[in-house]
Amino acid sequence: MTGDASATVLEPERLGPLARPAVVLALLTALLGVVALIGWAVDSPVLTRVLPGLVAMQPSTAADFVLLGLGTAVMQSRVLPSRRAASMVALVAVALVLVIAGAGLVTETQQVDYPFTFLADMSQNGGRMSGITAVGHLTLTVSLLCLVLRRPEVAHGTAVAGVAIGLMGLSGYAFGPSDLYGVGYFQTLALHTALGITTLGLALVMATGNVGLVRLARSRTTGGRLVRTLLPAVVLVPLATGWLGVRAMREGAGPGFVVACLVTGVALFSGAMVWAAGAQLRQADVRRAEAERDRHEAEVARAEAQLALEQLAAADEELRIANRDLRDFTSATVHDLRGPLSAIQLGSQMLELTSSEETRAKVEERIRTAVARGMALVDDLLDLQQVGTVDPESTDLDVVAMVSAHATTVSDQTGRAVHLDLVGADDVTGVHADEQLVRRLVGNLVENAVKYTPGDDAVDLALRTSTREEMVEVRIADRGVPIAEEERETVFEIFRRGTEGARVAPGTGVGLAICRRIVERHGGEIHIQDEAGWSKSFAFTLPCAGGVEPGAEVAPTA
Repeated sequence: MTGDASATVLEPERLGPLARPAVVLALLTALLGVVALIGWAVDSPVLTRVLPGLVAMQPSTAADFVLLGLGTAVMQSRVLPSRRAASMVALVAVALVLVIAGAGLVTETQQVDYPFTFLADMSQNGGRMSGITAVGHLTLTVSLLCLVLRRPEVAHGTAVAGVAIGLMGLSGYAFGPSDLYGVGYFQTLALHTALGITTLGLALVMATGNVGLVRLARSRTTGGRLVRTLLPAVVLVPLATGWLGVRAMREGAGPGFVVACLVTGVALFSGAMVWAAGAQLRQADVRRAEAERDRHEAEVARAEAQLALEQLAAADEELRIANRDLRDFTSATVHDLRGPLSAIQLGSQMLELTSSEETRAKVEERIRTAVARGMALVDDLLDLQQVGTVDPESTDLDVVAMVSAHATTVSDQTGRAVHLDLVGADDVTGVHADEQLVRRLVGNLVENAVKYTPGDDAVDLALRTSTREEMVEVRIADRGVPIAEEERETVFEIFRRGTEGARVAPGTGVGLAICRRIVERHGGEIHIQDEAGWSKSFAFTLPCAGGVEPGAEVAPTA
């Protein structure tokens, strides 16, 4: 179970997207080594040298290829049940190659015969692998070791270095092996050795997974597209131009002419690469701009859809409230009109049955009172309907002057003195609202304060103003009958009155509903709150005025 779990957990690392091509290249490298060993066993120059006149791949080099190829293939395949087993096999291969290639590097630097002489051609460089071959094998061995130790970045870098060594050898054979054999450690680098180092290096580059050059080349970004487009040309074009230059000099062309051609070719090639990169970047910019525009349009459409949904929800809520208000309004109107009409009907019947002048006078007075109640209710309902349907025509108003004027008017109409406390109301006096609606608002509140203050003594009022962001808060406090905490919200509903107020004075229950509708039509709020030294305070907000001076003349209400 432990081995299976380990294999399952590490499977993505062992079997990445490039695992299969890495395994194929690694097995081809191992096969190359096997073919060379067979060539030594059967004494076949074709298998050991490829072409007459070229140096042979030494058996030690072939053995390294077999070990490194199999170790890399095992690490990237499902041959073994767990990564631990695959790592053990790869570590054995690493250890053997370190011994073989390390011995090759030491014997090359010391210029002594290679100690492992089985099947070796002792006439070729003392039977030892060339120094560059040993360096290449050791580089690839370090890459495989880092792959086993889960250091993909280091493994990737050393694998790229191995590819560079192999490509250098292949390039030398393309331009002329005689020149290659005369340069230091390259003096006995076989053609198929260079090919094997390149192939195994590519296998290890792929085996390291999504890091370094592989990550960039596989990405879907503009950089990835540039790498996939330009990298093959960057590798092949210089190789082709170099080969053509060598061929030209061998045909008798002068070095100056060849160099001039190479410089011109490199300049043209570099310009073409820059043009191709610029074209791809331009296409990427165009696609990015189009994607940005599409994203912006999608965001705008989403915002518009969200706004439409919110408006629809608000309209649905308004319709629901309107239906509820209409239902409540109809029920309450029928209930409240039934009282006066019943009184009128009963009074009419009593007038038909009585002959006493005194009784008739009392009945007539009751009928007049009932008619007055009915007319007052009808007037209030008409006002409520008008407030809800007529658009406000806002202008700058001095609310303090308006309250003072209305207090004077109510005092004259009722014969009761009204004392208005204006301490704290001088700083902010201007509001921007419909004059007729605000007159009705403050009129209702002042008249209620007088009506619900028992007795015939003077009525005390207090007016306070303050600012809240772009709104003016107005508070009108009185010492009339209090309103219970649980009733301070319901009294603003149509036909709802406070319990204490209903005992003190008659009313239709529409006035405060009109006040709330007026305030809400201006985007404000109204509520009842406590005020120190007063029984209650009606607080409401209206928009700030643009420049009303305190003390402006306001005509008294009729």
